[in-house]
Amino acid sequence: MNVVAAEDWHDELVLVAEMSSVNNQIARFVLRMLDTDAQRNEGIGVADECRLGGRLVNLGYALQDRAVHRAAGRHREAGTISETPCTRGHATRSQLQTR
Repeated sequence: MNVVAAEDWHDELVLVAEMSSVNNQIARFVLRMLDTDAQRNEGIGVADECRLGGRLVNLGYALQDRAVHRAAGRHREAGTISETPCTRGHATRSQLQTR
């Protein structure tokens, strides 16, 4: 069972809230694209598309940072993560800042 340390609760709740919000925005985006394709609605504005893309990128960085945090053994679980996180994708935000 994963137990989140008290000092990590706020960050975990913020991450879950952001994931939920982005999930809702993705669903609306997809439905709007389908309506546009079916000529039932106008296309999605460029600014809206850019905002969603930015939120997705930021959320991706947050998830990668969380994985790195967990791999460092800062969460109470049955041992640390055995594999190095985020080796297949892009660098985490903190890794980019240290370059």
